[in-house]
Amino acid sequence: MSIINIIPADVSACGYYRLIQVANMLALDKTCDVTLSPMGKYRYFGQQYNVTQRIVSDNIFQQLIAFKERTKTKFIVDYDDLLWEYKGESIPAYNATRTMIDMKGNTEAMKKYLNDFADKVIVSTEYLKKALDGLVDVNKIVVIPNMLTRKEWHFDRAKSIMGNDILYYAGSPTHYNNSKKMPGDFSQAWVDYLQDKKVIIQGVTPYFIKPIATQSWSPLNMYAHDFYTGTRQCDFIIAPLANNVFNRCKSDLKYLEACAVGRVCLMTEFEDGPYNGAHPYQLIPANATKKQLEYCIERAKANYLDILNYQYEYLNNRWLDNNIGLYQALFKDRVEI
Repeated sequence: MSIINIIPADVSACGYYRLIQVANMLALDKTCDVTLSPMGKYRYFGQQYNVTQRIVSDNIFQQLIAFKERTKTKFIVDYDDLLWEYKGESIPAYNATRTMIDMKGNTEAMKKYLNDFADKVIVSTEYLKKALDGLVDVNKIVVIPNMLTRKEWHFDRAKSIMGNDILYYAGSPTHYNNSKKMPGDFSQAWVDYLQDKKVIIQGVTPYFIKPIATQSWSPLNMYAHDFYTGTRQCDFIIAPLANNVFNRCKSDLKYLEACAVGRVCLMTEFEDGPYNGAHPYQLIPANATKKQLEYCIERAKANYLDILNYQYEYLNNRWLDNNIGLYQALFKDRVEI
């Protein structure tokens, strides 16, 4: 029996997808005794493993090293975003969290403590594994991609395009900066294209879009339902990204969500980008002109059903229900007590 305590860093998407839903599913495994702690609350009750995430600051490392020494437990640490410096880059200037995170301080703390502290490290992408080079022994790193649960995301299969030219965007000010008028992950071609298009926004509206409708963010236990409902009248979900190191570390989670709700997702393609495993007709080059972007979208319309079927097959490999063994394997060296 593996005795495990799972401690998310927050209750937003990173905590929910990476740890909370994993805890709920591991709790169904008879070989695991799983406790889900409140975010950031570390306590000892006889567990063998602590699974947590985003440990980057000097202060937190020191606190948890003392906890580990006192309890003689193991720590597995998950990272799903670039929260340190890599190749001289960090969080881009348009991202609202840039001023809240000390990337240089995080980098130094991780160099100093991570390898000795972590028994294993989980990352959501192969590129994040590369980005940990020099910070932790590569043999400790396990890549486990983001996944969805059937309970929340298994909807009826879509079979055709709506044909009303409505686009859907779910995003936050981490992708653009309204106060500084920085389009961020939207290229100039996208900004120009969207000027006269019908767009529904979930979240905060980018300053350069005039939406035909908006909807607020949902609690994560309702997000899948609301995302599905909100996209019913749309043809496409859009998920542009700028070509930078931070975005190369991102996962394809937005693509998975689009696959689940049965709407073709239009995404940006660049070297080592998170969406490069998608259907080629739904990928738009990062340096595309407006004319090229328009061509790509018309091509996606013409091949909509083929792309839709591709998306469903892609998602079939990414149900957490079928892949929980990736997490169970983390505890194969457990000590029976």
